Amino acid sequence: MNRSVFILSLALSLSSYAFQACSQKANTTKTKETASATSATDKTFPYQLDKGQPTELPDELQEISGITFLPDNKEWIYAIQDEKGLLYSYNLINKQLSSVPFEKDGDYEDLAVSNSHFIILKSNGTLYTFPISEKNNIQQVKTFKGILPKGEYEGLAADPVHHLVFALCKSCSADKKKAQTSGYIFKINETGDLEANGGFTLNIDQLKQFDSSFSKTFKPSALTRRVSTNEWYILSSVDKALVITDDKWNVKSVFPLSRKQHAQPEGIAFDADDNLYISNEAGNKDKAILYKFELLK
Repeated sequence: MNRSVFILSLALSLSSYAFQACSQKANTTKTKETASATSATDKTFPYQLDKGQPTELPDELQEISGITFLPDNKEWIYAIQDEKGLLYSYNLINKQLSSVPFEKDGDYEDLAVSNSHFIILKSNGTLYTFPISEKNNIQQVKTFKGILPKGEYEGLAADPVHHLVFALCKSCSADKKKAQTSGYIFKINETGDLEANGGFTLNIDQLKQFDSSFSKTFKPSALTRRVSTNEWYILSSVDKALVITDDKWNVKSVFPLSRKQHAQPEGIAFDADDNLYISNEAGNKDKAILYKFELLK
């Protein structure tokens, strides 16, 4: 083979390889987008994930990392961000924002409410509780260091009916070389004290049955309990997915999230009308975004 023929052959081979790689990537993206569109319009799922109502949040919430509502409330949403030790309250009607300190600056990842207390999760597993009645002037903060095994945590939720708090690992040593994601349960009493009350696991193999793109790990960024159906809604920013489980943590559904819409989904909550909210950190965008997904009736 002469030199010119060899060069032409090599060029054609490289072009073919590049075309196949691009086609494969495009097909993968198309599959993801199709899956998302299908799940968003699934008549058995009560929210259309492709039709969220966006709200741009104030600059103070660019690093928003967790959201929650007080029971029977749909006007005020409470939030934290992963750089400041502040509890934020944001009025969804008049866009009023206020904040009150509960601790020095740190990496705070999620929050929840029990019957009487806010609970806040730090990424290293430290938990904080303080009375809801002090939401405008926090004074009685209780700190629980070492209450969770060593690891990285981003998901926190509460069950006010049974006085329970749930913390979910993002990356924990207990899950290494295992197809699982661990969680831990605590009892919370009327004074905001926490007591260990067992644990639970999410089975990665169950996730793969719904979405084969999951690897050996699942990295949750937030979770919340849908009281009306006794289901858990688990958000993953890394995996760009919304996972639904029953009350025993068995996976029921996995819905891919649009990467264009959800650049960095870090918070999830329901209001008093059972509408779903997902918050996104600003990331490389100008503003953090809060999406509202109305309950289909």
